[in-house]
This record gives sequence, C-alpha cells and structure tokens, in this order.
Amino acid sequence: MAFVSVVLPAYKAAFLQQALDSILAQTFTDYELIIVDDDSPEDLERIVRQYDDPRIQYYRNPQNIGGRSLVAQWTNCIAYASGTYLVLAADDDYYHPEFLQTCVGLSQRYPHVDLIRTGAQQIDEHNQLIGIDGILPEYCSKYHYLFYWIQATAFTCMGNMMFKTEVLKKNGFIDFPCAFGSDTAIGVRMSEKGVASSPRMLFSFRISAIHLSSNINKLAEKLEANTLLFEWLKNLSYERPEDPLDQFMFEKTTWPVLYAKCTYDYYNLVIRHLPFYKFYEINKCRLLTRRDKFVMFLRFWKDQLIGHGG
Repeated sequence: MAFVSVVLPAYKAAFLQQALDSILAQTFTDYELIIVDDDSPEDLERIVRQYDDPRIQYYRNPQNIGGRSLVAQWTNCIAYASGTYLVLAADDDYYHPEFLQTCVGLSQRYPHVDLIRTGAQQIDEHNQLIGIDGILPEYCSKYHYLFYWIQATAFTCMGNMMFKTEVLKKNGFIDFPCAFGSDTAIGVRMSEKGVASSPRMLFSFRISAIHLSSNINKLAEKLEANTLLFEWLKNLSYERPEDPLDQFMFEKTTWPVLYAKCTYDYYNLVIRHLPFYKFYEINKCRLLTRRDKFVMFLRFWKDQLIGHGG
C-alpha cells in the first residue's frame, strides 16, 4: 500500500499532461496516482496511456458526476484511495517536485495533525506567475488557521493540502454550489488538531478562462455558496481557548469579524462583476443587514459610473 494517494478527478485535457508530469516528477516516490475520468468528452485515456508507470490507476465514470456536483465527484474519487495520506489534485494545476517530500516531512514532525499544506502560487494559462500565498508558521492551531484565512494570509485551494485519508473520508466534504468555498470549509474542518505548513510555494494553482472559479456565468452559484459558507463558519462554536495567543485569534474570528469578511467577499467575488441592470442581485446577499445592502448598492453604482466613465 502506498503511503500517499494522489487522487486526480479529470475532465479537461488542456493542461492534464502538465499536471501528470508534475506529479510523476515527485522526489518522494511512495505514492499512487489515481486518475478518475469524469466521463469527459475529450480523450483523456489517450493522454494517460502515454505513461508507463505502475503507480498510475485509471478509472472512468460511466456517467458525469462533477457536472451535477463537484463535491460528489470528489467523494467518488477518494473512495479509490488506500494511502495513509491523500492529496486531491486537479487536471490543470502544477506541483513542484518536492511537494510530497515536504508534506511527508511535516507529517513526521507533526503526526497528530490531520492537515498539512505548502504555500501556493497562482499561475495563468501560460504558466506565468500572477499571485502568491502568504506565509503561515510551520505549526498553527485551528484558531490561528481560521484567523489566517480571514486575513487572506492563507490562499485556500484544495490542491496544496495533504490530508489524513481516514479522517477525510470520515469527515467528508461540505457541498456548496459548484464547490465554491468547499475547499475553505474542509480546510477549517480538518484543522481541528492544528495545521502543519511549509512556507515554500510548492503548488501552482492555475487561473484560466476554462477554470470553474473564473467562470462569470456562475456568479449566482458563487453568491449562494458565499452565504452558505459564512453561515457554516458562524456555527463553528469554537470553545474559548486557554492559550493567550489562541485567545487573541479567537477574538479575531468571532461573527462581527466574519461578517466584515462576508461583506467583502460578497462584493469582490460576485457583486462588482455584475452588469448594472442586475443590481437587484444585492438583495440575495442574505446575511447582510438592510443598511449594508444599501451601502453596497451605492458602492456598486459608484463603481459602475467610474467604469463607464473610463
């Protein structure tokens, strides 16, 4: 049995070979690579069959699952995993050769944690660097991790995290529309025993025209997912910790702070991308007060005028 299961739900062919090359170039070699073709209309099997590597397992879903629920496809895919740890990869991202080696090293230093991560950078469809992660300490508590997410220090994506397989399968994923925010929620859920992290940017998250998170036709789903995510975060019910630093982080992650972050995300992830005639969508920001919806409309109106004026 391999120590790590790298599970790759696949649907798009455009960057699949780059993704596979980066995984198969890992310096740590005790892993299995499980590729699950989600009934893609493209010939993904042809790409996979170019590799003669016994660590590769290829499966094809008899019908598409991810189009109905990406989280359902994730759940379907990780059922094939047998490793002690699991990485949920994507068909368009890229790993540095030392990603697994670094994560495994952290797992040995912090065997009690269920979540291990490295820094992440963002790249475009031409592999050009367009953004970088913040720096987290090598170990942080769940209070720290949530604080770093609220402060946008920790860039959240599924691919730069390594999970204890047994715990991930037990906990399961949280199914928000189009899986927007589901990676954030599973990271928070899996941080219960703390998080081990490397500051090195060993994972590249691709942002492109074909990436779901960049799809402007999914703004309604993104808005609803944002509401559900913050409702979920509001109900975490963390107990007040005894450690002074944890107490500080606890105070910085209460609902008033989360509300401010929710308002920011409503606007920057969804509302500002809307055409002017859809201003009424602001009413769907269900967690906002009536006053804050009005303030958001004024900002939206101002930004529209400035945009048209330019």
